[in-house]
Amino acid sequence: MLRGLAGLALLALLGACAAPPRLERATVGCALDYSGRISVVEQGAHPYNLYGSFELHLEGESGSLELGSPLGEMLARASWSADSASVSNGHEQRGFESFEDMTQATLGLRLPRAALQDWVRGRPSAQWASRALEQGGFEQLGWQVRVQRRDGRPHVLRLSRKLGEDSEQLSLVIDHASLPQPGCEAAGSTP
Repeated sequence: MLRGLAGLALLALLGACAAPPRLERATVGCALDYSGRISVVEQGAHPYNLYGSFELHLEGESGSLELGSPLGEMLARASWSADSASVSNGHEQRGFESFEDMTQATLGLRLPRAALQDWVRGRPSAQWASRALEQGGFEQLGWQVRVQRRDGRPHVLRLSRKLGEDSEQLSLVIDHASLPQPGCEAAGSTP
């Protein structure tokens, strides 16, 4: 539902490059806030492309993601916790049993919540086995994760995987970041 609506709206606005104004959010403790540009590209039997802006907030096992069109219109606002997830398009809200179900319905990609919280920080999750890739990055849970850094912080995050003849890629270009305060990760409070 939202995936199709978001995809059509974003494809219609594909040539535009404006980003929405960044929402200011006070970062407290171990929260992480990223905003920038997002793209999802699926190739294969059911090709799909999505381009726009994003605002991501992670804190503990909870988080939120707002997707915008290239012209700054809010397309979807998702929020989740350890045991629930929901998406709103501004007119209706839809609940999901899991983060993974929500990302599948909204983005077309089934993203693992627990691992993704480490991946956006540019590292593999300690919960699952991973292997280093020759060209940089790592592979975990079937996804190849590559991170380009700027000033020691993640700037571009690319997640990709092959599913038979199909391939999926999610790219985040992080234009603004508010990272957790020093000591958060050492204290074991990383989400």
